Amino acid sequence: MDYDEFMKSPALREVAPPYQTDADLAAEAADPVVEVFKRDIDFTLVEKNLRLTTEQRAQQLVNATRFIARFRPLVADGQR
Repeated sequence: MDYDEFMKSPALREVAPPYQTDADLAAEAADPVVEVFKRDIDFTLVEKNLRLTTEQRAQQLVNATRFIARFRPLVADGQR
């Protein structure tokens, strides 16, 4: 499908579902299963990561990947 066909396609005219309402969010927040999982989340780390720029988050991902890659050979040797 080329660009012109895509721009004329009916998929572009479909309406997106509405965002959740406040009532939906409140009902979800009151879910006991969600509440159990929320106990174990350190929201200070979530907030810290949300303050980072996209570039800083990408750099953290690269650093974590390099860190893990250093230990993969050790784990592979230990499993033999």
